[in-house]
Amino acid sequence: MRNPISRQTINFLLDAVVPLGKKWHPRPDEIFFPLTEEYRHHNFEKIDHKINFRDTGYVDNRKINILFFHFSLMKYELEALELPLYTSKVFPNANIDMCYFDSRGRIGPRNKHYLASVKDGTKTAPKQVFLPEYDIVVVRSTALRTLKTFFPSVYDNCKFKVNIQTNNYSPNFGLGEDLSFSHTEFYAPGGRKFQDQADSLLSLPGFSKLNIVPMVGTVIWWKGQLEWLEKIDPSLVKDYLILMLGNISDNNYFSRIIDVVNKKKLNLRYTEYVNPKFLCDVLAFSKISAMNYYVDPPLQPAIGPARTFGESLVCNNVCLFGQTYDDTLREGRTNILPAPWKEYTIEYDQNSIEAVNEAFLKAEEKTNGIDFSDLEIIEKKMDSILKRCVEASEHRNSN
Repeated sequence: MRNPISRQTINFLLDAVVPLGKKWHPRPDEIFFPLTEEYRHHNFEKIDHKINFRDTGYVDNRKINILFFHFSLMKYELEALELPLYTSKVFPNANIDMCYFDSRGRIGPRNKHYLASVKDGTKTAPKQVFLPEYDIVVVRSTALRTLKTFFPSVYDNCKFKVNIQTNNYSPNFGLGEDLSFSHTEFYAPGGRKFQDQADSLLSLPGFSKLNIVPMVGTVIWWKGQLEWLEKIDPSLVKDYLILMLGNISDNNYFSRIIDVVNKKKLNLRYTEYVNPKFLCDVLAFSKISAMNYYVDPPLQPAIGPARTFGESLVCNNVCLFGQTYDDTLREGRTNILPAPWKEYTIEYDQNSIEAVNEAFLKAEEKTNGIDFSDLEIIEKKMDSILKRCVEASEHRNSN
């Protein structure tokens, strides 16, 4: 544990939530265990990830080569291990590779890459050499620039280039992509491993949720934690624990948060980064997740939902989703809410005190009897991503 505030918060949670304490008191070091340490060996060893994807009926028997570039082997998320693994399940005749480029030296030397083959929906194995060509390369963010700079021959021998995660951020476009998913198209449901862990807890006999409102993410202005806390009526949350989880990026912003909390006497606890396994358990016990993101125009006038939104939903949290409404934007708002998630979400005007408090009351009411059984699963979303990539590639090749 890295600071006294985090230690106090974790000890409080483990004592206050008995099932959480029973599971995590014997293994406190794992609560803050970084993924770069927990799964570093994934980059160097053959791994059976023992992941149980659900069968949607989608299978594609094409014999093609697909590269997922700048996808981490150390995270069980759609935009890391899970999309490549799932692709190797539903494309049984394809050659699937994934590569992580470590520009920051988190694993070893800076600017070193880690390449692996992906097979059978569960297995990765290190390899040394890229295939001579790929029919499709799938990337995120600015990874095409990295691919072109450090691996020009691989870039040149990728027939069809797809950026699935542009975040509507202008530097992520115009890098040689043939297809880009917009911020209105791409979103990440909670990962399969994440959802299976949540389901195992939610299905326990006698399980009941607690009055916890998590705010997950880096503590920084564009996450909007301070602005939400400034507007929320203390009387509405007097019976709730507001739990802020995420590393502090701006100490001045965090100090302002503490000032507001003390002034309004809010019941708030803070902890820095926690391991996703512990986060999953905390979210499973929570009722309402609060997300109040702002945008950074002109480079990013609107954004799609964060991964933690999807993780909150698979943990059966009703989600508060702040918006700035703007008629000059194509969507009329700064934050895009995927249609499959609307049933479980309360949108509100983040710039209105009245709207923030009305939204909380609506979310509180919605927690009574809401059914999450029809929530879109990650496999369905991955099916749609893969179908679009393959169909767009074939369409271009036929012209």
